[in-house]
Amino acid sequence: MKKLISLLVVVQLLVAASCNKSDDKPPINAMDELKIPDGFDWSSNHNLKLNVDVNGLSNGATLALYNLDGKVIAKQSVFDNQALFEFQLNDITDTLRLYSPESRKSKYFTADQTHIDFGVGSSTARLFSNDYALALDGTQQDYVQINNNEAGGIVSGFPFTFSAWIKTPGPAAGTDDMVIVSIADPTYASKYYGICIRDYSSSYKPVIVARDGASERVKSFNQNLADDTWHQVVGVFSSNSSRKLYINGIYTGQSTSNVTFIDNAINTNIGRWGDNTPSEYFNGLIDNVYIWDRALSDEEIMSYYTDLPVGNETNLVGMWNFNEGGGTSIANNATTGGYDGTLQGSTFVSLTDPIPDTDGDGVNDDDDDFPLDATKAYSTVYPSGNAFYYHLFEDLWPSLGDYDFNDVILKTKLHAYTNAQNKLVGGRVVSTVYWIGGGIPRGAGMEWFASTGNASQLEYLPENTVNFTDASNVVTDPIVKNAVQLFDNNIIESLNETVDFEFDWDEQKGGNSLWVQVYIYNERQHEIHMFGHPPTEAQDMNLFNTGNDASQTTWSWTAGDSFSNPADFYKTSNNLPWGLEISAEEFRIPLEKIEIIHAYPQFKAWAESGGTQNRDWYNYPDESKTFLPEEL
Repeated sequence: MKKLISLLVVVQLLVAASCNKSDDKPPINAMDELKIPDGFDWSSNHNLKLNVDVNGLSNGATLALYNLDGKVIAKQSVFDNQALFEFQLNDITDTLRLYSPESRKSKYFTADQTHIDFGVGSSTARLFSNDYALALDGTQQDYVQINNNEAGGIVSGFPFTFSAWIKTPGPAAGTDDMVIVSIADPTYASKYYGICIRDYSSSYKPVIVARDGASERVKSFNQNLADDTWHQVVGVFSSNSSRKLYINGIYTGQSTSNVTFIDNAINTNIGRWGDNTPSEYFNGLIDNVYIWDRALSDEEIMSYYTDLPVGNETNLVGMWNFNEGGGTSIANNATTGGYDGTLQGSTFVSLTDPIPDTDGDGVNDDDDDFPLDATKAYSTVYPSGNAFYYHLFEDLWPSLGDYDFNDVILKTKLHAYTNAQNKLVGGRVVSTVYWIGGGIPRGAGMEWFASTGNASQLEYLPENTVNFTDASNVVTDPIVKNAVQLFDNNIIESLNETVDFEFDWDEQKGGNSLWVQVYIYNERQHEIHMFGHPPTEAQDMNLFNTGNDASQTTWSWTAGDSFSNPADFYKTSNNLPWGLEISAEEFRIPLEKIEIIHAYPQFKAWAESGGTQNRDWYNYPDESKTFLPEEL
């Protein structure tokens, strides 16, 4: 049921927001004075493709693409030693991670790469020769005590190296750090060395730590490891003033501040700090813990990421693989011997037990986003992670508005579903009316196209290529093929309302890549689209080239016809838009009649550079000229 928020209430909210305006009055038509390069499409997103040549994985194995925040961007099944990813990012210099659940291995690359090799080689058999890992629950009763039998510490000074494989969904409640392996002075508080995962604003990052009482020196890496996938973490303690951190075989940085060696660091623990006030217990799986009485080189660390040590390596003094599978003791399998361990509540978990495939589609339940539905296997979410599409509209087309881009704002997530054979089969849309700043009654719509994957070429689809589920405030458009109308065509009364619906996609008709455009309209024949997006067949073409519009005036919507994106629509004579689409976690709305160029100081350079500068301009608002809906 609608919230029945009246136009009067919305106007009152905007008046309240306007009371916060700066006394500085921006120049009239400042947006209209921008010098926009020809060919700029006003997009803040990159549509990307990645071809992967795969070696050493089974046919049908899953590969997953992650960002460094630990969010899945896309998944694919491997067939004929190949995988193809189509995804979208704001910044093509971002570092991404390709991960194989089958081999536990990762590979890092930058998003501008279009082709990479993902080779597993001989490492899979070695890694999985270890049948068990250690499971810890993050409580004070769950850790491993390494027994020194009064032989002193396992290392007696710098240099030394810690290494372990871990998999965690995040810490138990009330915990900040999750310690992987450490040595500590058991007679004092806060005297220890180790590798751990630390909470940085609910992102759990790998850290190498040296602490001598009040003096703590750390080095972290900007990657969230609480993503429930396997990672190798290595810390090299070379000297008082050199501590290096490595993740999945890759050097990530070092700490150079001074901390001396603690002579009484004789207490070795897996899963906690072992000083006289033990704390920060690990939650998840730990496997293949190693300690060397020397500093490993970059080459050695990558080598041991590719292929595990066997036990007789030079200065390897600790090697715990947890292959016992039961009981309360673990053996040190390094040839140096000694330093066996005792489990304090932790348990063994088998890594070789088959994972069920409940729906029988060939993708195991751990990797299947739809483990009970054989028609679907993976869901790719656009935009990925915690970001949303924000569709910002000026509602006076074909006349100019005030360029505050707050007349209608929609906040949207698009999910694309593929099956175990990587065929597109459908998806889901979740869209919310984020803000209404204009007074003209409007509807909103979405139209589906076939796409090249990078959306440079779009194609009109035969009728019923896309079929939509019935949902509140969503109807299949009776005029436009493969389109829906949202919010009962009366979006002005729908502030804060959300539509949530699924769709089926006929891959035989539409191919394997889709593209969706979002638009608003008034009396159905009067539409407003993003820059360069084509009108639907409901649009009155006679409105083009009237007012301030400089679009082309003819168009064909024949199924099978393709066109370049952007097309020549919804623009002024100097290439200004009536709509903007951005991807962001949060968007601060410009105050009424504050042009976006003043609400967002980096906007001008972004627009006039053709998008090459300040691509994330929307992350840097002038807060005195913008607001969030909840602030009113």
